[in-house]
Amino acid sequence: MSIAVVGCDDALAREAQRIAAIELRAVLVDATPDIATTFVTATCAAESADLRVLDPTTSKSVERSVALAQAAPTARARLLALAIAELVAASWSELESNPQPKAPPAAPRAPEVAREAARGVIARPPIELAAVVDAHLLASRDLILGGGARTEISLSPRFFLGVDALVHHGELSRASGTIAVTMPSVSGALGASFDAGSLRPSVSLGARAGYVWMSGVASNGAMGTGYRWQGAWVGPELTAEVRPWRQRRVHPVLALSVGAHLLGVRGTVENGRDVMATAFWAGLSLGAAVR
Repeated sequence: MSIAVVGCDDALAREAQRIAAIELRAVLVDATPDIATTFVTATCAAESADLRVLDPTTSKSVERSVALAQAAPTARARLLALAIAELVAASWSELESNPQPKAPPAAPRAPEVAREAARGVIARPPIELAAVVDAHLLASRDLILGGGARTEISLSPRFFLGVDALVHHGELSRASGTIAVTMPSVSGALGASFDAGSLRPSVSLGARAGYVWMSGVASNGAMGTGYRWQGAWVGPELTAEVRPWRQRRVHPVLALSVGAHLLGVRGTVENGRDVMATAFWAGLSLGAAVR
């Protein structure tokens, strides 16, 4: 790939070229347009930049303008780079959406090796991995914190299979003492995602199952006054997620989940509110995902 930035500050031009190459996972070369090189020209004016892509992989050219003046001076190089990357990716996307166009191109196409390299950039990897922190709200209004790992496996451009493994723990205070709660769990769900600009919301429905240990210690600390409850829990789970900037390799994930215990555990507290891993629960998680 070749990127020529004309009329911009030299430092801005070099930074925009560097970032665009990273976004497109491309190696920059100094070259004139040919049948193997995607050629980008960015011409800067006082408040905007005009972009033009000559793309031999699809035998077409595309253009757009971007308003640089709307960004702070320190952010203009990144804005220009992202605009270049988006325009090139929009052109390359035709390799997936229309791999065998009926209308023959007037110009010769790039070699197959160059077309495959471009297709590899725009193709979404089938697996996304995420590390998350999670807050779990029990039916007894007790909040326990935890975290774990999530995986999303694409079944199609819209549908996916999601699995995760989480562990929550909390020390809950009652008038009569303290109850330690530990809840590891796993889940599996089938979901659908939707395009919404830079956001990618999704919903999924599945089931979560786990085990819970509750250990109570009386406030006077006397030996033999503790209580223990434990058992398996399982139930359906509905999750709504949003992934800002999902087109980037690393992006944030925000999820809200609600579920119900078909099987659960209840910790009985004398003269206090029971700890209920029963009935309904809710969860809120924030994480970082990588594709």
